[in-house]
Amino acid sequence: MIDSVALYDRFNQNDDPSVVHHPPRSTHPVTHHFLIIADDLSGAADCAAGFVSAGFDGAVLLGGAMREPTPSAAVVTVDTDSRRDPGAAAAAKARAALEHHGAGRRVIKKIDSTLRGGWAAEVAALQPLLGLALVAPAFPGLGRIVRDGMVRVDGIPLAQTSTWKLEHAGRESRPASMLEAAGLRAGSVPAELLEGPPEALLRHIARARDQGCQALVVDAEQPAHLRALASATRDLAEVFWVASAGLAHEIARCVAPARPARDALAPPVAGRGVLTIVGSLSPIGTQQIACLGARPDCSIHTIPARLLRIAPVDGAGAPSWAEAIHADLARGLDPVACIGADADLDPAEGPLLARHLALRLAPSLRAAGGLVLTGGETARIMLEQLGIARLQVLGESEPGVVLLRSMADRPQCIATKAGAFGDAGSLERARQALRSRLACDAPAPS
Repeated sequence: MIDSVALYDRFNQNDDPSVVHHPPRSTHPVTHHFLIIADDLSGAADCAAGFVSAGFDGAVLLGGAMREPTPSAAVVTVDTDSRRDPGAAAAAKARAALEHHGAGRRVIKKIDSTLRGGWAAEVAALQPLLGLALVAPAFPGLGRIVRDGMVRVDGIPLAQTSTWKLEHAGRESRPASMLEAAGLRAGSVPAELLEGPPEALLRHIARARDQGCQALVVDAEQPAHLRALASATRDLAEVFWVASAGLAHEIARCVAPARPARDALAPPVAGRGVLTIVGSLSPIGTQQIACLGARPDCSIHTIPARLLRIAPVDGAGAPSWAEAIHADLARGLDPVACIGADADLDPAEGPLLARHLALRLAPSLRAAGGLVLTGGETARIMLEQLGIARLQVLGESEPGVVLLRSMADRPQCIATKAGAFGDAGSLERARQALRSRLACDAPAPS
C-alpha cells in the first residue's frame, strides 16, 4: 500500500519544484451522462433517485436487460445483483455492464457503505478500463464515515459492529487492504485536503497517479467533505468514483442540468391497490408493519418461514394465505405480506424464502397497481417474477425510499426501500405516495 501520510507530506514539501504534477483534466467536452453499476436493487434505485431529484432523467436495468440497447436517459443504472456472488463472478458482471452500457458515460461504481459484497474485485476489474478509482464509501447522513482509512458506523469501527461480526468475522475491514487483496495499489486522501482549496486535492491525486496508485480511499466525515470531492473531481479524465449513495448524490447536485428533464409520457398504470412485501423482520420493519396495521384500509399477513422452505408444487392450488391476500386486493384493501421469523431462520435462506413467496403470490403481484418492496434482494426477486427488467425512476417519497415505474406494456408503480432503513412511518408514506400516483392514472368518471 502507498504510504498516504508520507505521500501527502512529500507533496506539501514540494520536494522537486521542477516537476509539475498536472491534474488530469479532460481535454474533451465533459459528458454529464452517467452509468451507475450497483450490486443490489435498493442501492441502484437510491443512487438513481439522487440524480432524478437533481433534474436528470434516469432508468434502472436489471440483469434481464443487460444486453438490450442502452436507454437514452442521462443516468442509466445497472443492478448486477452480485452482492452475494464470489468476487470473480461479481467482477465479470460489473465489467459486462460497463462494456454494454458505458460508452460516452462517466462511471460510478456504487458500493455498500458497510463494504458488503465483492466490491473490491469489481473495482479491480473496472480499473484498467477506467483509470484511477476514487473510493468513498462514507455516507455521513446515515452515520457511516471514513476516518484514517477505516469505515465507522455511528462511531464504531466497522470490524466491531454486530453485522460485520455476524457476516464477516475475522476478515479484513479496511477498504485499502481489501483493494490490495484484489490486486490494486491503494493510497488515501486525508480529510484535510477536502477542507482546503480544490487545487491541492487535484495535485495530490495527480501525484498519487504518477507514483502508480490505482485507487485512493477518501476520508470523509461530513457531507461537506463529499461535496468538495464531487466538485473538485467532476471534470477529471481517467478517473471513476467508487462510492455509496452519499457521494453519488453530491455528484448529482454539482452537475445538475440547467433544464430539468421532463417525465416521458407513459401508459397509465393498470391494476388496483398497493401490495407491500416485507422480506425480513428487522426491528424497524416490525414498527413499520405495525404502523400499516393501524390503517383501516390495510391488512397484515404474516407467513411463517416454515411454509416457504418447501418449493411450490406445480398444479397445486394456492395456499389459503395467498388466496386471502388476493381477495383483499380485490376488495380494495392494501395487503401487507411479511415473512415471519422462527427459531430456525438463517439469514442466508432469505433469497430462497423470497423466491417461494414470489411464486405463491404471482397472481397478486400481477393484479396490484402498486408494489412496496423492502430489501434489495426481495425487490429484485419480486420484479423477476413479474418479468420486469427496466424501470423508470420517478423520485423519492423520502430519502432512501425510491419511486419507480416499470417500463412494460402493463406498467406498475413500485417503491423500494432497504430493509432496515427509515422510521416507523416510512412504509406508510411509500404506500400513500403510490396511492397518489395510482389516483392520477385512474380513468376519469364518465
